[in-house]
Amino acid sequence: MQELFFELLRVAVGQMDCLSRGPSVEEWNGIYQIAQRHGLVGVCYKGVERLFDFGLRAPQDLSIDWMADAEMLRDEQELYENRCEKLVKKLAERKLHAAVMNGLGERHYDDSEMRHLLKTPSIDIFVDCNMDRIVKFVHQTGQEDVYCGYTSLALTVWDNTPVNLYYRVLSMRNPFVNKRMQKWFAHNKELMFLEGEGDWLVPTLTMNALCMLQTFQQRLLSGKATMCCLVDYYYVLSRLKGAFQPFKDGCNMTETLQLLGLTQFAAGVMWVLQYTLSLDRSCMLCEPSETEGRFILRCLMARKRSFKHLLLHYPMEMIWPSR
Repeated sequence: MQELFFELLRVAVGQMDCLSRGPSVEEWNGIYQIAQRHGLVGVCYKGVERLFDFGLRAPQDLSIDWMADAEMLRDEQELYENRCEKLVKKLAERKLHAAVMNGLGERHYDDSEMRHLLKTPSIDIFVDCNMDRIVKFVHQTGQEDVYCGYTSLALTVWDNTPVNLYYRVLSMRNPFVNKRMQKWFAHNKELMFLEGEGDWLVPTLTMNALCMLQTFQQRLLSGKATMCCLVDYYYVLSRLKGAFQPFKDGCNMTETLQLLGLTQFAAGVMWVLQYTLSLDRSCMLCEPSETEGRFILRCLMARKRSFKHLLLHYPMEMIWPSR
């Protein structure tokens, strides 16, 4: 069933024309449940639609529920975009330099049919200032209680729209690697702000490729990663086509991954993207690693995080408390 789910994803993104076989009713329901768990109901429904041309149809009742979910997702994503635009304007009014991060930021300039079918778990915005300044801004919105994490704080002005305001983008649990990472980010921070249309600023595609990789790593370690993150990542890498810009210190992507301690993990993620979504090698950050990739995929698709397995595989990250 899991393999059929991956095949449906490939159909949705245009890497396959049809499934290798017709799923049973039970398998269709299982695929739908996996799509729900990973925030990919909308993307997978696009795959279901494309299968119509080949005479392969999901059960009618399930198709109706799937279509309704996809339409609700479109409305939700449009709401997220509208609220993000309002928030960006408010930050600009307070003279705060901000960039919309992760999938929502890159999708803002994407006019493809997938734009509103990819689920955005939250509005993520990097604000170029210290924590105290962001806390002051949050208080000005009327929010009294503010919890500050190491990288971000939650803005709760909307009940049904999670918002994270970041004052640090990258972080590692290992304090020695984290110190090197913070120094690197401070030197390359301007790459977070690429002029776009209207009031929106987003990171350069190359910077986003690195930030999304590291964000996915931290989500995997905490048991919060989903395939939705990787579908977003697939589109970013596909748009780049391997044309990664050098960073400010002159280092290319390979050298930067090594500097930040992300080489092994990146190789695993590239294998997962190749295996699940047929990402072309020319679009990858580095050569894929099947051994690392299979471990990441098992963790990603498991219903519960296995701290023991993560500790044995990533001891230098897991022995330190999460930030």
